[in-house]
Order: sequence, then C-alpha cells, then structure tokens
Amino acid sequence: MENTQSNTTPPLYLVNETDGMELVLMPGGWFQMGAVARDPGAGYREKPGHLHYVAPFYMGITCVTVQQFEKFVEETKYEGGQYPGSDDDWNERWGYWQRDDPDHPVRYVNWEDAVAYCEWAGLHLPTEPEWEYCARGYDGLVYPWGDEWEGGRRVCLVRLKGPAGSTVPVYAHPEGASPLGTFQQAGNLWEWCADRFDSNAYKRYVQGDFSLPKDGRIALRGGSWSSGESVDFRGGNRRNDYQGYRVGLRGFRVAKAIVS
Repeated sequence: MENTQSNTTPPLYLVNETDGMELVLMPGGWFQMGAVARDPGAGYREKPGHLHYVAPFYMGITCVTVQQFEKFVEETKYEGGQYPGSDDDWNERWGYWQRDDPDHPVRYVNWEDAVAYCEWAGLHLPTEPEWEYCARGYDGLVYPWGDEWEGGRRVCLVRLKGPAGSTVPVYAHPEGASPLGTFQQAGNLWEWCADRFDSNAYKRYVQGDFSLPKDGRIALRGGSWSSGESVDFRGGNRRNDYQGYRVGLRGFRVAKAIVS
C-alpha cells in the first residue's frame, strides 16, 4: 500500500533563494549557556551559567559577504539608515567595505543595515541564545572547536590577519568551525545579534524566564580580526554597542525560522 503521508522533516541544509546564503539546520533543544566551570575567562555578564532552550531554526554557515550585501544594495537602492545623534556617513562607509573582496564578510554595517538586509532576504538576525548555541554546541565549549585556545591558529586575529591586514574569506579557517557546522563564530568580525543587551539577563534566564531584553544597546558576539586576547574569541563572550555605529570590526550572519 502506498504511503501518502508527507515528510515534514526539515532538510539539514538549504540555500536561501534571495541572497544565496547557505544555511544549516540547528536541531535546537536545551544547551549549556553562559559560564562553565572549565572556562576561567567567563565574566560576570555570562553568569550564572544555566540550561537554555532554543527552538529549531536555520543558521547561516558564514557571515554575509560583500557580494551578497552588494546585491541587496543594488536591488533595493539602499542608502543606509541613520541613527539619531550619530555622525556616521553611509556613503563614506560604503566606500570602505567595497574595497574588500567579494568573498569577505561585509563590514562597516550597523545594526539597522543588517536588519534591512534580513527583511529583504526573508531572514532574521540570530538572538544571543541562538548565536551562542551554534558557537558552543550543547556542552558549552569554550571556543567553537573545543576548550583549548591552541595559540589562536584557528581564527583570523591580529597576529594571523588576512592578506589585506584585516579580514579573510568567510570560508577560511575551517579548522575553527563549530560542532554544529558554522564557520568563524570566533574571529574575523564581531557579529550583530537581534536582541538588546542586558548585562544581568542570565539572572533572569536561570529562573526560566527566557524573554529577550527589550531596552539597551545591541548585543555583539564573536571577536574580530583586530582582537589579540583569547578572551575575546570565547563562545560565551558578550559585548554590545549602539545600533547606529558602523566600524570595520563588525558584520553579521543570518538565521531563518522553520515554518511548519
């Protein structure tokens, strides 16, 4: 007898039609978020460590590239958002990131630029919990590849920068990939997250309240090519900045919800 039941299992890998981003399935579930005993570098913003739940979703294997962002700008005629009180100039920053090769991560983009790109592509920025889950796996690895720094040879950092003295292509350093299949969640660029930053959020999370912060600056994760200290590249490291600032140390990766 023919089985007419449809297969609703989401594919393990897909390519987003609009921008060509490669995404990998994140099964979701409970994972160790924040400080772990084997990580002496964990700061107060990562405490208390706790089990955190994330629903299944897709994560970009890499950061958004210069080529992908250029397609977005060309198709939408994007001219850049301006944050009140900022002296940031879109045209100036545009010139900066256009100098990078097409397969490098786009930089000099602020949070508003990243959100606009996601809206165009039908995607979203990952939340801090989603980002950390992808970077550290279920057991809360100190770095995406494991618990040892290994001299920083697995990342793009100040001593191992790209040929132009900054970033490297988004698929460089495969030896630093996370256990869930994402590249460069340590090094290359700091990455904008979807949510606001609350230094005391984990105190609420440990009580089982996983609602995201609603006020404050925007969360950043990952460390950049200009960082030289191993603490910057830890999967649990948390930073933040104003949503309107564009600097050459920041980019973003995308995520995609699973629609049943």
